[in-house]
Amino acid sequence: MPAIKCAKCGACSAVCPVFRNSGRESHTARGKLHLLDVLGLDKASTEFVDIFSACLLCGACSAICPRSIDISKELVIARESFSAVAGPHGYEKYLTRKLLATPGSLAGLRVLGSAGEKLIGAYLPEDSGLRLRLAMFKGNLPGKASSGTKKFSPTQLKETKKINWFPGCAARYLYPESLDSCRSLFANIGITPVFSTSLACCGIADWAAGDIKGAQKKGRQNIQILEETDGPIMVSCASCLAQLQHYPKLFAEEGGWQDRAEKMTSRLVEFSAFLEKHELVDQTEVKERGTKLRVFYHDPCHMRHNDQIVDNSRNQLRKSVNVEVLELPDGPRCCGQGGLFHIAHPEISGRIRDALVKDVLKLQPDVITTTCSGCLMQWQQGLAAAGSHVKAEHLAQVLEKTKAP
Repeated sequence: MPAIKCAKCGACSAVCPVFRNSGRESHTARGKLHLLDVLGLDKASTEFVDIFSACLLCGACSAICPRSIDISKELVIARESFSAVAGPHGYEKYLTRKLLATPGSLAGLRVLGSAGEKLIGAYLPEDSGLRLRLAMFKGNLPGKASSGTKKFSPTQLKETKKINWFPGCAARYLYPESLDSCRSLFANIGITPVFSTSLACCGIADWAAGDIKGAQKKGRQNIQILEETDGPIMVSCASCLAQLQHYPKLFAEEGGWQDRAEKMTSRLVEFSAFLEKHELVDQTEVKERGTKLRVFYHDPCHMRHNDQIVDNSRNQLRKSVNVEVLELPDGPRCCGQGGLFHIAHPEISGRIRDALVKDVLKLQPDVITTTCSGCLMQWQQGLAAAGSHVKAEHLAQVLEKTKAP
């Protein structure tokens, strides 16, 4: 592997959530790049593999790097050379990716998780890892993924035009109520979002694990389906959007597929950016309470460190006279989920999460919102760990409360 032009300046250290938590130099981007430069992949020991798994791939280091090194890319290439089950909790990560290869199976997980939460959730110790895992299913009734059968009010039954939609497999099978909220919002402005049930997982988990071929397989399937449609493609999951935008680089060595990926990605529109172009009318439900809904918006790292994405979520929330948007004094922070990172390094992930939850709860929010399904899972577990009754919901659910009649 050729030497990487890292200047060892340490800019990455200042923004790395993992390093700020662990204090280990090997957890910084420059530490990992130094190991690659000195040892190379042919001397990848077990400890070497563990070190390279200790990265959220949040993009903070790449965004601040003065030499514009695509650090996430370098780490993924390194992971590509490791065994599929290498690293801490390797088999758990592998099984998670296999589950996402057939996203419909998530519906079964939802049913089991919901039933488990109801049966034993209240009896598990406060610090039980299982209790926190089940927290994401609390109030999530067992059943099939959303089929679009939600009943809308008469004012929403006017003739609508369709828009292509990439909702993400986690939203489809684990959080179908967020899909219903999306449909309700869009029905209010005369638009019906539609998606093919043949869409695959975006592939972000495969890419993060270094399974480039697995990510490409899912990418090809999605490109083939989406290129059969016309017009914008609205994406309501931040992580999915980041991965879909990554497709041209994913197929950088395959000219034909790269061209097809570029044409597809040029049509992508982020959920809040699409809503920004349409006027939604406030309802009076929250105003009648006599107080504004106090909302903390969590910035998904894949959006705030990606200069290709303009996030209009705060604008959408602030447009409502019924909402007060809360902010942390030190600005947005990572929640510690990082796709497979929370599986590989649950202790570090939990500490990053709990510190953020503690500081946000000091703001006394009524609800936490985000557009990333992974962040949503992390917040639900973090709020459960803190013993809080504050809910974490997709942005569409919060906007529906204040804007959909």
